Amino acid sequence: MLIQTPSFASRRHFGDDMVAGTKIGSHHAEGFDLALRDADREIVVVKDEGFVRHVLVRNFTDALSGVAEITEDNAHLLVSEYKARREGELAVLTRHFPAGSVERQEAEWLHLVLYTAEQCAKEGVTLSEWAEWGIVSINAGPTNEIAPLGPASQMRNAMGIEAGGNGKPLDPAEYQRGVDYWNQWATVA
Repeated sequence: MLIQTPSFASRRHFGDDMVAGTKIGSHHAEGFDLALRDADREIVVVKDEGFVRHVLVRNFTDALSGVAEITEDNAHLLVSEYKARREGELAVLTRHFPAGSVERQEAEWLHLVLYTAEQCAKEGVTLSEWAEWGIVSINAGPTNEIAPLGPASQMRNAMGIEAGGNGKPLDPAEYQRGVDYWNQWATVA
């Protein structure tokens, strides 16, 4: 499986973008991609959904968990804002814990959300010719369970590429799974 981190994901996970979620300081994007191709590294394909593939790999980076549980003691620290990931995309309501406001656990697993090279091209994401898959998100966590996509992201996806989504229809059961999970957890900036 030939995986590449495109520039937008590189900025988000390896750069200085001030967005919530997983940050990796021990590698640059190209080094991370090379480490994924290491013949001894086990990559577990958890779920294939057409142009989307969810895979897990044991954490080999300095990434801390990108989420924290919402408790009575920390709920007041949550920050909410309407935010678009890039120009031309609809802003959606997001919430997160500011960096340093909650204790972060060491991540045991990296959950990679991959799109096929074809889907990346449809969305205007450039990959090298050799790449079969593009990383659209890296989610570091303490377990090998994959967190469901948040409700706002699911709705944006259902609205199509022109709104910043991917065209995947809304699945009510998956939507409810997202609501249940993200009522208990929040990303950490």
